[in-house]
Amino acid sequence: MRVSARGAVIGGAWVKGDVEVDDGRLIRAGLPSTGQGYVLPGLVDLQVNGYGGVDFNAATAEGFEAAFAALTRDGVFHVQPTVITDSEENVADRLRVLKTLRETRPRGAKVVGVHAEGPFLSPHHRGVHRPKYLRDPDIGIVRRFLDAGPLRTITVAPELPGALELIAWAARQGVIVQAGHSGADAPTAHAAFDAGARAVTHLFNGMISFEHRAPGIAGATLAREDVAIQLIADDIHLSRETSLFALKAAEHRTMLVTDAASPAGAGDGVFTVGGFTVTVTDGVPRLPDGTLAGSTVTLLQQVRKLVEHDWPIDRAVNLASRAPARFYGLTGVGELTLGGPADLVVTDENVDVERVLVGGEEFVA
Repeated sequence: MRVSARGAVIGGAWVKGDVEVDDGRLIRAGLPSTGQGYVLPGLVDLQVNGYGGVDFNAATAEGFEAAFAALTRDGVFHVQPTVITDSEENVADRLRVLKTLRETRPRGAKVVGVHAEGPFLSPHHRGVHRPKYLRDPDIGIVRRFLDAGPLRTITVAPELPGALELIAWAARQGVIVQAGHSGADAPTAHAAFDAGARAVTHLFNGMISFEHRAPGIAGATLAREDVAIQLIADDIHLSRETSLFALKAAEHRTMLVTDAASPAGAGDGVFTVGGFTVTVTDGVPRLPDGTLAGSTVTLLQQVRKLVEHDWPIDRAVNLASRAPARFYGLTGVGELTLGGPADLVVTDENVDVERVLVGGEEFVA
């Protein structure tokens, strides 16, 4: 089967022309071009709080399965579901459901692990996280989460009492610790990274503002080569200039995430996000007080926005595929290779999904 395109991103690089798929594999590339769109690898989203009308803090197994199918319809092949701040019992319940789903391997985006975004967050930078469930860092809570299911990542505000001890302990257990939802100043952020925090949760969002004499956690992150950056480049959470500033400073250690909430992929309306009622108008989800409540922009739409801002398509899609896969330690994920599986996303010239192939077969959500 020949797939028409302007070109494809293969091995992280731009290859002009059509591609050919046979027996579930990508066998040829660089054929004379007969189309205007793109052939891209399946995307990897490490921050998804809900999708397709499904709130991950309240999802059943069937709800998760529907959301994962909707994600793949929109180009995401691997996902780290995120459970935001909630009662310890409810977070543990979601972890148990996701543990079972990982074992049964439903169709749609594959679960690579689970992110607990909370409860160890600053009440002053909590966003959509319910204050009654926020807690000071507690190793016992993380132990119980690990016992419940496939916890892989936690977000911690470094300035909280006991945060540095918890970060060091969690890192020793192989848990990815991210700094975020925080009012930490730069010295405190550096201490967290020195203790073992490896990344920052959605840079600039949910943290003290960057000031030229008080750069805070954002400035500390940008100043270090050993810290990975997660970015919501949707032109809503960050302006175009801020996204491009971060990428020009640290593209090589940046990945795109959506921070998607339940309204993502479901249109405007009224939804539940982590226990809050959220209204989506023109694709922007907000609490009644105007606070942003996650995102509805898909990962591929972020890629499109970067392309509209003159970022090369291969570099833009790598931020949403290859970069998160490598950060997470996933092999054979997030890039196309000749001879490898034909797990690919076919878009039009505007980077809107036209077809999704899984093992060379058309995927239907």
